[in-house]
Amino acid sequence: MTADRIARVDMDVRSPESAPDSTAADPRIEPIDCYDLPHTDLSGFAGVIVAGMVDQEFLLRHADRIVDYLAGGGVLVFGGHLHRRWLPGASPFVPLPDRRLADYRVAEVAEHPLFAGVSADELTFRRGVAGFFARGHHPPPPGAEVLVRLAGGQPATYLDRASTAGTILVQATSDPLATHGTRLTDWIIAERARLMTTRTGPGRAGLAAVYGGSSWHHRALTEPRHARHLDGGLLYLPELAEHDLTGYRGLLIPERLHRGLLTRAAPGIRALLDTGGLVAAFSGGEPIPEFLPGTRWTHRPTNYWWWLEQGADLGLRTPRPDHPLWRHLALADCTWHYHGVLDPPDGAEVLVTLPSGEALLYLDRVSTAGTLVVSTLDPLSHYGGHFMPATERFLSGFLPWLAEETTQLTSRGSGPIR
Repeated sequence: MTADRIARVDMDVRSPESAPDSTAADPRIEPIDCYDLPHTDLSGFAGVIVAGMVDQEFLLRHADRIVDYLAGGGVLVFGGHLHRRWLPGASPFVPLPDRRLADYRVAEVAEHPLFAGVSADELTFRRGVAGFFARGHHPPPPGAEVLVRLAGGQPATYLDRASTAGTILVQATSDPLATHGTRLTDWIIAERARLMTTRTGPGRAGLAAVYGGSSWHHRALTEPRHARHLDGGLLYLPELAEHDLTGYRGLLIPERLHRGLLTRAAPGIRALLDTGGLVAAFSGGEPIPEFLPGTRWTHRPTNYWWWLEQGADLGLRTPRPDHPLWRHLALADCTWHYHGVLDPPDGAEVLVTLPSGEALLYLDRVSTAGTLVVSTLDPLSHYGGHFMPATERFLSGFLPWLAEETTQLTSRGSGPIR
């Protein structure tokens, strides 16, 4: 990625008045026709500015491009009126109920680089006319920071660092570039640098996930509250073998992936472990990948209906109730069914077992220089298929814990800090 490239996604309106002056004046901004979005590698841009007149129907049909970009720690700015849900965490535009000067007035402006030296009146009026800055608002998602409010308290501009692994700026005006000029591009570049430093640390990218192309995997991995922990983004399975995985700190391998394609990427996955990285792998009835060091999996017929039995109890236990994982999860969050049992290597930390002592989830820091997390639970496919409420609770706790484990790893080749 070139650190100062910023894409401006807009329509192909061939008018000398259609492009803002700041686009031509700032060489960091690269115009992108919105219909070229499916063929554009957004990961090469520090930021993406989406114009207010863009075709939102088209963006909705290709929302995966936006989701993947933000999952990789991108910065996206939208100014306009949302009417389709293509932007993670965002809600449709709500117009002001009245059109009086008093309603258009900007009442609060946060201390932020975008508004440095700018007064509320300067935002409210343009040549004495009000209404250019905002004629309504977008309800912000939980955890968002409101930067500007109108007189009625409506959040005209908000900053969302909670819904994804990236940063989203939403402003209820058609052209943030006209409002902020180079303050916007300077802030985007600084914000991207901050994300790369705080979320991945120096020298190595963050936690990535293998994406097998199914709708189940897509929902589970791109849900905003999950994607925010996958700061290394998604790696498409047919292309996995081509990636240098040692450039990542961790890799999540969902269950029910094409085994031939996964095995083709085995050298790179083992190299990630050998250089001190983390790999987490699940099983959905198929054996745990044989190329993962120290793994021994045994088939057990899956009892999907145990909960219908009188006094039903799957009987899960943990030999390590003090383990940091249980600050995020309860055993009830791991309880739906399982697909086989594991025989962990000596020295592994067994975290979930059956009453027989057979393992369903363990953490292995002894077989390689890295960290290997293995489980015969199948949360991603069930959550992705809108099935099994426990899997939603599991992922809501497991992924933050896994991200914490990943951030404890040092830079490439030095192994984990313990």
